[in-house]
Amino acid sequence: MRAYLQVLSTGTADCPSSVILHFDAQRYMINCGEGTQRLCMESKFRFSKIKTIFFTRTHWDCIGGAPGMLLTLSDVGTGHIKLVGGENLTHALISTRQFVYRNTMAVDTLEMSENENTYSDENLRVTAVQVYPDNFVRDSPYEWPYHRSVGGRFSLDNSTAPASSATDSTPVAIGSKRSSDELQPSSSPTVKDQVKDPQEIRKQILAGMLNLSGTVGDSSTANKKIKRNKNTNGGNCTAQTATAAVTDVDAIEAARSRSNNGRFMELPRTSPNTSAISYIFQTPDYVGKFDQEAAIKLGLKPGRLYGNLVKGISVSLESGEIIHPHQVISGARPGRVFMVIDCPTVEYISSLVKSKEFERFQGLGSGSESEAGKDRLKAECIVHLGSHSVLSHPDYKAWMQLFGPDTQHIVANQDYCSQKLIWQSQSRTCHKLSKLDPTIFPIPYHDNTPAHDLATDLKGIVVKAQVAESLLGYQLEPSVGWERSEIINPMEPFHGHDASSEKTPPYMKEYYELADKANEEIAKDIKTYSEEIPGKDVILTALGTGSSHPSKYRNVSATLLDMPNGGTFFLDCGEGTFGQMFRQFGGYKRSAEQRNYVEDRIKRLKGIFISHLHADHHLGVVTVIDSWNKLRDADAEPLYLVAPLKFNGFLQELSDVQDFGYKNVQFINCEDMVYWRDKYDYRRQNIQAILDRLLESSGFDEISTVDVIHCPWSYGISMTHKEGWKVVYSGDTRPCENLVQAGHGATVVLHEATFEDDMSELALAKKHSTTQEAIMVGEGMEAKYTMLTHFSQRYPKIPKFDSEDKTTQIGICFDMMSVKLGQIGRLAKYLPALQTLYSPQSEEAQEGEGEVRDSELKSLAPHAE
Repeated sequence: MRAYLQVLSTGTADCPSSVILHFDAQRYMINCGEGTQRLCMESKFRFSKIKTIFFTRTHWDCIGGAPGMLLTLSDVGTGHIKLVGGENLTHALISTRQFVYRNTMAVDTLEMSENENTYSDENLRVTAVQVYPDNFVRDSPYEWPYHRSVGGRFSLDNSTAPASSATDSTPVAIGSKRSSDELQPSSSPTVKDQVKDPQEIRKQILAGMLNLSGTVGDSSTANKKIKRNKNTNGGNCTAQTATAAVTDVDAIEAARSRSNNGRFMELPRTSPNTSAISYIFQTPDYVGKFDQEAAIKLGLKPGRLYGNLVKGISVSLESGEIIHPHQVISGARPGRVFMVIDCPTVEYISSLVKSKEFERFQGLGSGSESEAGKDRLKAECIVHLGSHSVLSHPDYKAWMQLFGPDTQHIVANQDYCSQKLIWQSQSRTCHKLSKLDPTIFPIPYHDNTPAHDLATDLKGIVVKAQVAESLLGYQLEPSVGWERSEIINPMEPFHGHDASSEKTPPYMKEYYELADKANEEIAKDIKTYSEEIPGKDVILTALGTGSSHPSKYRNVSATLLDMPNGGTFFLDCGEGTFGQMFRQFGGYKRSAEQRNYVEDRIKRLKGIFISHLHADHHLGVVTVIDSWNKLRDADAEPLYLVAPLKFNGFLQELSDVQDFGYKNVQFINCEDMVYWRDKYDYRRQNIQAILDRLLESSGFDEISTVDVIHCPWSYGISMTHKEGWKVVYSGDTRPCENLVQAGHGATVVLHEATFEDDMSELALAKKHSTTQEAIMVGEGMEAKYTMLTHFSQRYPKIPKFDSEDKTTQIGICFDMMSVKLGQIGRLAKYLPALQTLYSPQSEEAQEGEGEVRDSELKSLAPHAE
């Protein structure tokens, strides 16, 4: 058996610390924060072998990547997975049930406690050591202004809304407009007196959202049943005919919801438990090698007695002589021991160093000296996730030294590990694009020098300590030692892309020539390509432009609207959004005088819009809210969250597990501010005061949502500013007449273009738009600019389209692109260069073709949501 541990992430702003344990037939993961899935793809890690995930804390830093990871594991064919962690793990997982559900994979959870702190299987014996901060006190659950009602649905408290508007089932205003109310599934089963124990209820809900029933939710089967309007298949359809959607998909969605028994049961309340778990792992005991020659000399004959000795059982000869296993077996030893230690802050150190579970690995057995020696086991390797304040603390250093001079310590924390570029494929692309305009396409921030020196902090103690590197491995079986062959080395993105170098491929030389030509033309008529329009200094930053799941080249959906005098506003906020901001805006502030760093954008945040409940559009919200809450002033305005109603339920339920500041967020239901609701509509009236405060805070004159054609509760948004500019965002949708009407006269429309024009059938089946359809919508609303985004993740390329004779100027969004509204006209000039950069001869296209043939990545391609 071969076994080794590998540091996946060292802990960066992009991806919190995580570790992988490799065995012959399966993999184990320890922690799965935001970005973990993307890093697995970057490093070509095989998802299908992950069978168990351990979590050191029930905190979004450790679990934030798990919802997306579970969906991906299901899509690559994983049938069963085990999640092991602390209290509230099940609660946190099922809080995502509105958007995480599969009938092709079963998930079991094991919550460790003082009474149940062990786990074992064919590869591992695990002991969980749970520690608490000093003076730990359990807080009571927060009382929300929204409360849960029957079936896990949510309604406004009577103090903020009339009783007649208690649920979404209230009839909509009379009219012909399509409302997402029509997509509300039938009422779900209630708990009543069926189950008493809260944890049993949670387990029942979990079984309803992730199971192996195989009867509902099969997208391939559902798509075969879809009835299509033939007029919508071609590329020349009008906006009105393209609006005609599939006729029975909504019924399929409702049937799925009704079939998942238990998924919509009301979730019992809980409260945050801030404990941290460290894990002691041990591989199976090595039984040694049977010495047949020695056995024969002792008078043993081949047969049953040999087998008993191999099993560790002493045997008797006919003469009465007893033969013990050690007489015929050499090299037997206990399994290798290794640990992962999570001590989040100095407040946990006291509890950690007093934990008796570590004593037998420090030679401090509870009995006599001889018993202590007998019980002692060496810890081969210990991975520490603690920060500088923890590792430099005298008590923690003294505790580390107790493990002896032969134990190898590995420190995986961003205080000691450099903020190097871990998305190397994205970074190389950003560098190439920077040739066009380094202000629009900046190089991602990186720093290959760690903030703290580990050797300095551990000075004075005798330990073997190593700073972690991404994909650094440590072998455990059959022998111990470093495995460095897969390490992601620090990269300098400028290296290897010199236009004058003989090694530069021909397509890159042509790209550089076309880039220079485009910039020369822009410089000749700078007025044409730097337009004096309302909002010319407003910046659109594309932080994620891909669909379905994160990939090496494109992260999932997120766009930041940055208004110089009005703060910032998110249009969707997919997993890893904060990490993308960190790279885009120069990392963390180093002094109080510095501006324009990531904290500045977060602190100025006014609102977040979430278009729909597919996970690729909103799993970054928790980190963003948590960061904003830590930076906010005590008397600051609330952060406004505009989202489908059930997203509020997810965040409230998750807040029972972790206080990330959601009580300081003002939620607004997308359905209450749909563009066709006038001032006399009771739903609009109920939120008008809140909406007015949002408009005053952000400087907008009007913000309206738009019910679009995708999944239930899908919306676009139209935002008109007092200064005269207007931004429209489509979310995910088929070409939609509602969006055309609401967005008329837009300065810029950001529209999804998931599929190329030759994939119109798939676009229709998945309720997405093709490139030409997206452009058609921009023309229909007479938008000055149409920016294309939300591209298929199959491989990096740009969409093909004809920009001639169009009434809207067209641009293509790339991850980490920041463009002012007054600069968007320049992007059309860069199109010839971009077509060369993403030609079939490019290294990205060549690598992408290989990925399309990869069995796992190929299985993910059809799952654009």
